[in-house]
Amino acid sequence: MKHTVLRFTPSERWMHNVVMFNFILLLVTGLGMIYFNVSAQVGDARGFLVSAHKVFGVLLMAVPLIIFVFGNKRIWLENIRVVLRFGMTDIKWFISQTLTPFLSNVNVPDADKFNAGQKAWISIAFLSTVSLMVTGIIIWQTESAILPLFIHTGVTILVTPALAGHMFMALINKDTRQGVTSIIDGEVDAEWATHHHKIWMDRMARERVMEQFRASDEKSEE
Repeated sequence: MKHTVLRFTPSERWMHNVVMFNFILLLVTGLGMIYFNVSAQVGDARGFLVSAHKVFGVLLMAVPLIIFVFGNKRIWLENIRVVLRFGMTDIKWFISQTLTPFLSNVNVPDADKFNAGQKAWISIAFLSTVSLMVTGIIIWQTESAILPLFIHTGVTILVTPALAGHMFMALINKDTRQGVTSIIDGEVDAEWATHHHKIWMDRMARERVMEQFRASDEKSEE
């Protein structure tokens, strides 16, 4: 029987899945609107896409904010610290991952809770979401918002390959797709987690030891 560890808390899973589904639905409806705009078609289908796009946009702004406010504050701070901590190890990770398909003996550096690729995707997703929200609100409230519309469309086109890469690593890549279960039930195989996120696993082990030490110390004082 495999030993599993909790990789993502309920707060993290709700946040990821709400953002993921709304982001994909916004992308699909947005690309559909681009098609109708380019082909100069106006009709019920385009009107439906516009309305759906607005609904998903409101959900993407409101629901994650609610989850953030009422969710696990400690885990948000921990994740932010990990994502913002980007150094030479992360650069080496990118280089080694680029060489891995061509060289079998490449040594991939140990990763924290998020590896360099995941840190990059989280940063891209956050910045693109913010820019899409701001420009989307301007477009919604302004009849002739040419520059915001251009930026909105450009960000959509640019973020699509990054999203495709993220989905490939999560669903198709044999070495990393085992982690996809963590966004459903939060659990991953401990051996897999140690191999792919050793720094995080080591830190969790140290924290468990410290918690046990504090608990035993409190009992001795009683």
